[in-house]
Amino acid sequence: MRDGRDLFAPKMGLTLPLVSLHFIFFFLLVADPVKTRAIFAFIPRQALIAPWSFVTYQFLHAGPFSLFMGALSLWILGSALEAEWGTGEFTAFWLVATLGGSLSAWAVGTPLTSDPFVVPVSMLFAYAFLFPEMQFLMFFVVPVKVKWIAWLTAAFLAWGLLGDWSSRGLGPALVRLAGASAGFLFFWARHHGRHRARKTARQAVLAVREVGAARADEALEKRNRALFPEVEALRAARHVVADLGSGAKSVEMKLNGLVVPGVNVCKPVDFKGDQDLVCLRCEGFAECSLRYAGGAPQEISARPVK
Repeated sequence: MRDGRDLFAPKMGLTLPLVSLHFIFFFLLVADPVKTRAIFAFIPRQALIAPWSFVTYQFLHAGPFSLFMGALSLWILGSALEAEWGTGEFTAFWLVATLGGSLSAWAVGTPLTSDPFVVPVSMLFAYAFLFPEMQFLMFFVVPVKVKWIAWLTAAFLAWGLLGDWSSRGLGPALVRLAGASAGFLFFWARHHGRHRARKTARQAVLAVREVGAARADEALEKRNRALFPEVEALRAARHVVADLGSGAKSVEMKLNGLVVPGVNVCKPVDFKGDQDLVCLRCEGFAECSLRYAGGAPQEISARPVK
């Protein structure tokens, strides 16, 4: 799921059970709202007595519309992120986002009696980072790229921060900001950490390959430099006698054995023998040497290689 399009495909990881819990808790709220909130809402002074409330607060909704939006966003965004990351990493992300809200509420003494949408907002930011060009239908009609939805949500979050701060105090404002950003910051840190690790690994592989290539070039240069006096001797023998002796034939056989099939060699006039580093480190050196021994090129003109 690399393009963010497989939004509604069924998943058997964490997302489906989480969506189911939203509906289960909503039915509990309908049956007995007072008792359900007393048990599962996050109340800072009771947090250590009811540690599950650090997580369960997010399943409580103020009404059907809140349930619908929370469950729908979790299903669409959560299933896509879980498919992209895997269940393990998605679980870690979900826990960080959830605890970001409850721990900040605990720190400032703010109760959480319904889902403040901290997890969906974190998921939206992460999804927009991964698939910025993906289009959603606003109000099920207007196509909008998810990156613009994320920016709009960030603007509403900033506006809500100022509104909460002025009307309800710093506590609720801090909870909304910390909870909504905790999951995304966790994802961002992990994402950039993996990116740096992969970049370092690629650089290490390239460095190893470059070292290996350099050693191979040096070995090829050493072999061809030692071979070229024999090539000169073979060329001289061909100019003197028509029938080569056993020594010259042995050199010719050695050169034929060193020819690498499929190598694109230069024109004969470009062959410089042991006076050019490019020729010495070329796999086609043996093939060009055979042509040179046969008279092509007639002479070598180049500065001696250092």
